[in-house]
Amino acid sequence: MEENTTYKPFTYLDQYTPIERTEVYYNTEKTLTLRKNDCSKGTSGNPVTLIANANKFVSTISIADANEQAQSWLNANTQAYANNIGTCSIRPTAWRGANPSCVIESPAALLPFDYMVIKYKWAPGAGVDLDTLTGLINTGISGLDNIWVGYGLVNEVPPNAIAQDSYIMWGGDITDLTGTETCLVNFKKLKEAYSQLNDIQVRMAGIWWKSKATGNIDVEITTFLGGTMTKIGKDIINNDGQQIQQLNFSKNISVVGHSKLINEVTNIGYINYSTNLSTAKVAITY
Repeated sequence: MEENTTYKPFTYLDQYTPIERTEVYYNTEKTLTLRKNDCSKGTSGNPVTLIANANKFVSTISIADANEQAQSWLNANTQAYANNIGTCSIRPTAWRGANPSCVIESPAALLPFDYMVIKYKWAPGAGVDLDTLTGLINTGISGLDNIWVGYGLVNEVPPNAIAQDSYIMWGGDITDLTGTETCLVNFKKLKEAYSQLNDIQVRMAGIWWKSKATGNIDVEITTFLGGTMTKIGKDIINNDGQQIQQLNFSKNISVVGHSKLINEVTNIGYINYSTNLSTAKVAITY
């Protein structure tokens, strides 16, 4: 495999020699795990972890500033590192879903996490005004099952909850030629409120409100451990926690219209979360 030159290892970082008698601070160890994302269709890359070793980044301000430098290096380099050394494998199929259908499974479970942010992304040429539906299924709890967040539906469950206290939350409507609609699934809060649930399933779906061209979108799933969640504008972000993984899937949204009925829109896939393990599997339908 040709070397991915966008990865900048420690040896190429600018070296810093502290001025004599200047108090300096060094980073603690930081890690970031991303999945190799340049595999061919029908295969999937394995998760790869890049480590920012302790004492590699220096600051004259604080340990927190040194840690920010380490995190910035990880953010800039981990995907290239994963693509360079990761491997691709054939993705197995299985029968999953509310109405079982053949889906392509992720090759491995996600690492343990508390929060999941789902971003539905479309670029120019895909269509205009993607509407998304995201909700919990199969819990057996009437206040949770089949309550979809999205345009013309509800904004969060339970109603009027802030991000940190919601079970599921929609960021807001994007009506442009290109855009990103965001949704939070707060598995940490769900586990606290419903300790009897062994598994939690999420269903994702979408429909073009105005028009469809290619119909192709990307589904970006990011997981976080610790910290708190906050809604800012139409985005939902993690504060003071650790990003664990980020996965990207391609999907074609074929349906155009104004329907908000789950069986009349394009099914995207499912997330199956184990409350005992604090991890999940993602099953995208193809």
